[in-house]
Amino acid sequence: MFDLILIVVTALLVAGPPVPPPLPSAWSRPVAFNPKEREVTNWRSEALLHLTLPPTADVRLATGRDAPQVTRCVRLNNYWCIKRAGWAGEIAADRDGHVAFSSAREGADVAALLLRRYYLDYGRHSAMAIISHWAPAECGVDMRGGTNRADGLSTRGLGRTLRWRFLASRGRHRIAGRAGRLHRSVVPDRQIVLARAPSIAVGLGERAVNLPTLPLSSLSLQAFGAGPSGGLPTCGGDQARIKAYASKTAEGVASGIDADLNLFLSDGTPTASLARVMHNMSAVEIGPLGANDALVRAAVDRAIAVQTEQARAVKTAP
Repeated sequence: MFDLILIVVTALLVAGPPVPPPLPSAWSRPVAFNPKEREVTNWRSEALLHLTLPPTADVRLATGRDAPQVTRCVRLNNYWCIKRAGWAGEIAADRDGHVAFSSAREGADVAALLLRRYYLDYGRHSAMAIISHWAPAECGVDMRGGTNRADGLSTRGLGRTLRWRFLASRGRHRIAGRAGRLHRSVVPDRQIVLARAPSIAVGLGERAVNLPTLPLSSLSLQAFGAGPSGGLPTCGGDQARIKAYASKTAEGVASGIDADLNLFLSDGTPTASLARVMHNMSAVEIGPLGANDALVRAAVDRAIAVQTEQARAVKTAP
């Protein structure tokens, strides 16, 4: 009996530890972007690790079947639907400019970085101020002078939306310089004769009236439904969407969409509000799914580590 036990133990020592079963072939390949399917090849394994999934959804993903709640940005490892701008971890983008990240971790790091830049560098402290640039209205163009110059770092990518760049490349809505103003119109500044109100009894003692003229240049976009900033008209539906998004972003963090979210201290250190805001935003962008606590907390911890290292470098600089 002792000899038998010795033989078994010796065999186990020679064989080494048990080898785990191989991963499915789709998960063991190098990470790549599939433009036809508009997805990153490892998105299922990333979703299993980093998303809050409903019951049975994890089984469907693990077996190669998609859960019904999966959205486009989930397939891109981009749980905040960030637009391309040369980010770390950016391996491609879909035809609408959404970044395909090589991992969900890199997408979360970029989301934390963007919120830091919005809050500290550009002074956008409220949910409304952040979301109106993070997910701006598509049916109108905000032409407030210089306000959107930071949008090259926003989720809409360089040059605002793809449609804006398409129109700009063909001479429509062309931006003059860096101030974000439209070129002066080439339409002649003709005089417009104002129409007279109709008379109930024409010819019965009516006197000739010298009607005033109105220069064409004096007509502003305000008269045709432009927003208060003087930009092109915007759509009410888009504005309602932005307000709803901002309301969800501020949930559990601030008293309203225009209140300060207090995401960072003055020295750039993230507060506890940053994690909650990231949770809220991902729930909107990829709802009804959402980034899980481990992914968001790790991104915030890395942001704290980066800030600590930067502060140390400043102190030790000669």
